[in-house]
Amino acid sequence: MKKRPRVVILLYVLLGYVFVQFAWWAYLIYDLNEEIAIANDQLIALGTEGIASAPSDLNNKLWMILGEGSVFLALLIVGAYFIQKSILREQRLALQERNFILATTHEFNSPIASIKLNLQTLDKREMDAAQRHQMIDGALSSAQRLELLVSNLLLASRLDGGKFEMYQEEVNVKSQIDIVVHRFRALAEQSGNSLSIDCDAEISILADKSAFDSIVSNLIENALKYAPKTEVHIRMRKESNKVILEVADHGQGIPKSERERVLRKFYRMGNEETRGQKGSGLGLYLVQQLVQLHDAQMVIRDNSPKGTVFSVKFN
Repeated sequence: MKKRPRVVILLYVLLGYVFVQFAWWAYLIYDLNEEIAIANDQLIALGTEGIASAPSDLNNKLWMILGEGSVFLALLIVGAYFIQKSILREQRLALQERNFILATTHEFNSPIASIKLNLQTLDKREMDAAQRHQMIDGALSSAQRLELLVSNLLLASRLDGGKFEMYQEEVNVKSQIDIVVHRFRALAEQSGNSLSIDCDAEISILADKSAFDSIVSNLIENALKYAPKTEVHIRMRKESNKVILEVADHGQGIPKSERERVLRKFYRMGNEETRGQKGSGLGLYLVQQLVQLHDAQMVIRDNSPKGTVFSVKFN
């Protein structure tokens, strides 16, 4: 069971205290008015003129207290609800930012260490052409991971700051996908994946080329990350007047309860300190933002027999 934050518990305690205090003061006010009414009746019985301002009907006073009290309590409860919601949102954002810092620190260190190791090996050891080619491929693959991370950080900053400008043009999707897939070949081999493309060479869409590149890159990188040692399919097809891009994997899949959350900025399933997969929590967020800028729609669904399919429908 998830524990409530201490500040929220404190809020509930203060709310309860205010409620008890209000009920006590309401009782005291009613009791005081009742004493005034009794004293007024006694004065009248003795032949003395009663207090003009003392109410003679306690029911009216009781209903007035209850009415005003109900409005006060309603406002108090609504205010407490929004305060609690704001506190939980801020704490969630703080946790996501903490996870982001932990993730990006590892993301930067890992490829840098890999590049350094490959270059040191090339410098200090004599090796044949095949071994040198393997070392160079490893360094290039790590450099590509580093480049994608930096690109995502800059793109997220531009999107959040409203500084991203779309330059739409006719994009041949087959040639563009081929370029992206070629960049990921070495990384796919390292993770034991194979990449397959099924795309009509004649299909083109009106899109921002760099944004389309980022969409495809992040979807492929996500599939390689969470579905290692499987085949990743990149498909592009026409359906009526729509063009549909699909990236399918055969990993563990994404639970339906998590499919909306994984598109949030910095959100990643699990605990950042114990998670095995690398990542910053920006990839799918950027994909969703760029898809929306193209007036397209993205759907996440189950693959068969297992895995996930990301389907983007361009108009």
